[in-house]
Amino acid sequence: MSEQDKKTLPPPNTAMFVACGAALATLLPVVLHQTGVLEHLPDPPGKVFDSDGITESKAAHPLGFPDGLLGIASYGSTLALMVAARENKTARKLLATKLVLDGSVASFNVVRQVVQFRKVCSWCTGTALATAAMLFAARGLLREAAPDTKAAVIRKEP
Repeated sequence: MSEQDKKTLPPPNTAMFVACGAALATLLPVVLHQTGVLEHLPDPPGKVFDSDGITESKAAHPLGFPDGLLGIASYGSTLALMVAARENKTARKLLATKLVLDGSVASFNVVRQVVQFRKVCSWCTGTALATAAMLFAARGLLREAAPDTKAAVIRKEP
């Protein structure tokens, strides 16, 4: 067993659970709109927002069905990993990987909206912000789960 495996990774904290819940909560109206239950997604004032146009676009249906459903499934699995990670070291390592994946996908989606549409979906931006909060809350877990990455990024003093 390596030194890393002997080290206990910190369990998920309350802020991580709250942020994941917020991500799921911001995705729910998107899914309801994409499936026809809601006719319109309200946006804050400003010309930068176009939640209806973006969530109805072909880009928001990458596999022929709404990407909001993929998001709900993804963040649901993140939440399940958080629950499992409270007691299981392997689940903590998987959770760290999943959180990096969630952050990457959320960032990609916001950048894609800005580049492709020159606007953003306010609800999707809320999901991305909740994901950023989740990553911030998980910084201890991420730091401990990836010592090799940490060493490569942070220069150690001799």
